[in-house]
Amino acid sequence: MKKDKLVFKSVLLTSASFAGYNIGSGFATGVEALQFFAAWGGKFAFSGIFLALLTSMAVLIAIYVIGFEQRFVKSSDVYHYFCGKYFGIVLDYYIYVSMIFVTFTMMSGAGATISQHSGLPAFAGASIMGILCFVTAHLGLERLRKALSYLCICTVLFVLFCGGYAFLTSGVSPIAGSANSEHYVSMGLMLRANTFGIQNPYLSGLSSAGLLIVSGFAWASATGSLCNSKREAVFSGIFSSLFFYMTTAVVVYLVLTSMDHVAGTEVPMLAVVHFLLPKLSVIYSIIIILAIYSTISGRLFLIAKRYDRGNKAMGFVIILSITILAIVGASLISFSKISNVVFSIMGAVGIIVCIIVLTRFIIAETMPKQLL
Repeated sequence: MKKDKLVFKSVLLTSASFAGYNIGSGFATGVEALQFFAAWGGKFAFSGIFLALLTSMAVLIAIYVIGFEQRFVKSSDVYHYFCGKYFGIVLDYYIYVSMIFVTFTMMSGAGATISQHSGLPAFAGASIMGILCFVTAHLGLERLRKALSYLCICTVLFVLFCGGYAFLTSGVSPIAGSANSEHYVSMGLMLRANTFGIQNPYLSGLSSAGLLIVSGFAWASATGSLCNSKREAVFSGIFSSLFFYMTTAVVVYLVLTSMDHVAGTEVPMLAVVHFLLPKLSVIYSIIIILAIYSTISGRLFLIAKRYDRGNKAMGFVIILSITILAIVGASLISFSKISNVVFSIMGAVGIIVCIIVLTRFIIAETMPKQLL
């Protein structure tokens, strides 16, 4: 029994760290939930989430299990395993380049949050975030895993509290609250994610799963090697997806029921909290900053680990360079626009990656001898 409890604790730690690694600016600010789901209104939003949940769960199980079984020495080996020698190289570079662009997006989210709440310029918020993340990125994988899991728990608890409060007090259904969604989209006050140039609620669900996989691929593979058994790796994949999308569903619910107060804002969830619980808006601003902080730190660590070749000085230069570029980029482009472009592209590519990963995993599981 004691052993089972320890394994389950490890599953929760790994799953929460994955969610913490991915909640970042897109999740905590509500931009991701709005553009992929809520912008389609209450009639389609939750079916898209359900599709994203199932897709990401299947793919994450595959990544965690392979990460546990193979225990790759080099982080790039996982891409070669799933995609072959040549396309694996392409995916390897794409994953890490996309991490850099997500870091730009996160910095922009930090600047937008501080700007929307305090009126300070976006550059100030991005600079503060950059300094914090630069320091934290040197913690190491295991300590980052624990830090991210605890930050994730704080964010999730606050979101659940807001969701429960809205459910008990607002009296507005998601469909009624989002009655003007088409009008806001046509006016440009809300943006929808594009998938291969197509706007469709179900494709948005798949694209959201693709974004999650591309964003969390390296982290899931790395932490999969920390699992103690294949069973633990499987459950880590299940709970990682559940943690992320169950909480996403609450964020979508809040945005849908408060859409008239969200349209036209850079940080939707901050607008929701300011509308429902104005006295707690300062607290949630801090939570958003912490969520972004946790996500950028994890990505900076993985990027440096991939390219520093064991040289700490090189890792220092890599992290510092990306941080400075992200601060500058975040100060020049609005959060809603940069997130819409980056998330849409990554989501579309992520769908292709999901298909490749699942196909390779099924082959490996059903015909292991032929692949040895």
